[in-house]
Amino acid sequence: MKNNAVKTPFKNRLKVILAETFTQVANYAIILILSLLVGALVIYLTGKDPIAAYQALWKGAFGNWYKVTDTLDRSTVLIFSGLAAAVAFRTSIFNLGLEGQLYIGAFTAALVGFTVKGLPAGVHIPLCLLAGALAGGIWSLPPIIFKLKWNVPVMVPTLMLNYIGILFTSYLIAFPFKDPTAPMAGTPVLEATARLPKLLRGHTLNIGFPLALAAVFLIYWFMFRTKLGYELRMVGYNPDFAAATGLPVNRSSLLAMTMSGMLVGLGGSIVIMGFFGRFMGGFSVGYGWDGMMISLLAQNHPLGVLPASLFYAALANGSLTMQSTTGVPQTVVVMVKGTIMFFVTVQIFSSAIRRRLQKWISTSAG
Repeated sequence: MKNNAVKTPFKNRLKVILAETFTQVANYAIILILSLLVGALVIYLTGKDPIAAYQALWKGAFGNWYKVTDTLDRSTVLIFSGLAAAVAFRTSIFNLGLEGQLYIGAFTAALVGFTVKGLPAGVHIPLCLLAGALAGGIWSLPPIIFKLKWNVPVMVPTLMLNYIGILFTSYLIAFPFKDPTAPMAGTPVLEATARLPKLLRGHTLNIGFPLALAAVFLIYWFMFRTKLGYELRMVGYNPDFAAATGLPVNRSSLLAMTMSGMLVGLGGSIVIMGFFGRFMGGFSVGYGWDGMMISLLAQNHPLGVLPASLFYAALANGSLTMQSTTGVPQTVVVMVKGTIMFFVTVQIFSSAIRRRLQKWISTSAG
């Protein structure tokens, strides 16, 4: 009897885990299929061939080894942006200032990269990355301080700081740090010792991608295997209840916002040090905003950020080839992203699948 009693709860727990896993996989599969069908319908109505367009999209993202490495390289900054959003959102801190923090971090890394000379690469590269991360973290502090001191919601201040950060760096590269030899407004070229080494000769992929992979698992370990991470998650679930149970709500909010700014600042630093080689105005094509969408797609889970970032990077790279070879505009990809986010937000399919599986579990348990 005891053995049966032990096996039954174990089987039920296993069923719950499998049911939740199947729910998430099936939910995203349905969402992706429906979103691609919506995109195909729009392409068809414009007189283009949807199959040829999607084939070009795939070839642009994964058509050859060069395309694959380019997609991985583009995903690097998206991974950091997605992690930054996930850490903040999981703690109920709606950090909408990722784009500004990205710019500030990237410029600071570039500043250290072209002003500090005579250091070996083993010292110069970590110094630039640290400077970019710290700058992004510091830029994120005013909104959370306003919230903790005067209960000012963080959404509006973080949103406004985006424009301040972008315009401030635009001023810096147009006047005090302008390189007159640059083809467009930008800083001087970084020292060779501040450039990230390439992983493969002739490809854009650099050591920033392994750093991004390490960051995914490090943030997962921190959020789900440490006391501080547990406090952040509990504050995110219910700040009032967390405060009533004695958890340090203010400290958790401050830590989450700082970590968020540091992560996205680090991502911006890697783009500049690994790809551009100097800070240039408008270098970001909305990486900070994409990070928020990636986090929502991953349900604010660090491990989910990785495939979501790769998916977004593939869409971005593939859309260029799709437009050049088939004439289908890149805005179709934007529409597909919007459709995906709509279904993810409303959670229609996951709720329906979960209800059916829970009914199956309770029936089998009974």
